[in-house]
Amino acid sequence: MTLRLAAALLALAALTPRSAAADCADVGLVLAIDASGSIDAVEFELQRQGYFAALTAQPVTLAFADAGTVEVAAVFWGDSSYKPQVVSWHRITSADDLTAFAKAMLELPREISGDTHIGTGIGAALAMFDLPGHCSYRRVIDLSGDGRASVEPRRASVISLPAARARAEHQGVTINALAITSEDEGLPDYYRDNLILGPDAFVLHVEGLETFGQAMTQKLMRELMSALPAPRPDRGRG
Repeated sequence: MTLRLAAALLALAALTPRSAAADCADVGLVLAIDASGSIDAVEFELQRQGYFAALTAQPVTLAFADAGTVEVAAVFWGDSSYKPQVVSWHRITSADDLTAFAKAMLELPREISGDTHIGTGIGAALAMFDLPGHCSYRRVIDLSGDGRASVEPRRASVISLPAARARAEHQGVTINALAITSEDEGLPDYYRDNLILGPDAFVLHVEGLETFGQAMTQKLMRELMSALPAPRPDRGRG
């Protein structure tokens, strides 16, 4: 190996972590959506239509732009006996990107029902952050649901909500929630005490799915406004 080649390789190695870090998103946002059996077919469609309306609303588009580089993904969760359904990471650079992501959510066939295993939803959202090729400095899970976590003693496949939340805390992930209170008026307090996580974490609630889109618009704007770009650390992807 010549001295010139060795020097070139050393220079490339020195640049690689910084170059990789420069490609990290400012914010990684995972939408964790309740598809358990308590959400019937009509309610499920109203929920998805609400997400579509929120994600394509002009104020949300502007909030995404103001938040810096944002990547967004979605997981639909329910009973742990069903594999969570995923809409993969989309890097948002325009309103068209948001529309494409919202359409992907809208067109995904529903394959989930059963119990309300919130821990499964949080676990699936955390797994998205670990996928190869994704890197974000601020990580946020945006969970929506209409019920409390089902308790399944001695069922090995179930990730408990406390265990999933502890994993999120260890990884520095923020969890916010939107409670659908049509069947449980105490759900916002339950989410506040047992689910949300992080210094800026919050709970919003909506009484019925007819106004879900309006509530989700407010929620996304609040999340993104609290995620304005901060100075980036000098580290590689991961």
